Amino acid sequence: MPLPSLPSKTIFCFSSSPTIHHKDIKVFIMKFLVFLAIVAVAVAQRGRAPAAQKPEDVTIVRSESENNGDGTYKFLWETSDGSKHEESGYLKPNPDSQAEYKDIQVSQGSYQYYAPEGDLIQVQYVADENGFQPTGEHLPTSPPIPAEIQKALDIIYSNIGSAPPAAPAKRPAARPASRRH
Repeated sequence: MPLPSLPSKTIFCFSSSPTIHHKDIKVFIMKFLVFLAIVAVAVAQRGRAPAAQKPEDVTIVRSESENNGDGTYKFLWETSDGSKHEESGYLKPNPDSQAEYKDIQVSQGSYQYYAPEGDLIQVQYVADENGFQPTGEHLPTSPPIPAEIQKALDIIYSNIGSAPPAAPAKRPAARPASRRH
């Protein structure tokens, strides 16, 4: 059985208008691109760390503490949101014999947490007589010193140990001009 033939002027479309305008194609493409952008954002978010939890939902999943009473200690804790902190410490003799305290507490450790953007922040540190000294990839670093400036600094530092520069020659104080009336 042969298929019925359609009139040659019949156009199949999904709109009430029998023709498709150039403007309609542009609108369709724009809507499609917006849809693709939304899908791309959703897919990109799936690869990120879990969103921050409400503080009341975070629980401690591990906690250890050891204090030996002689200045040495260790502790660590971990929470359900991925935060961690580990630290150990000990006493070391103060090299400054005139100091008020004969021992210096040295602490070293690390901690990590997820930033609001979902990035894992990790910090390693030492705290001693020189203060708190953190290191981490997220911390800013100063740019390298240009070669010309480093050369000048090397010259300055090499001259620090040599004889002090000669004092400028003293000039007699200038006398005020006398006023004649």
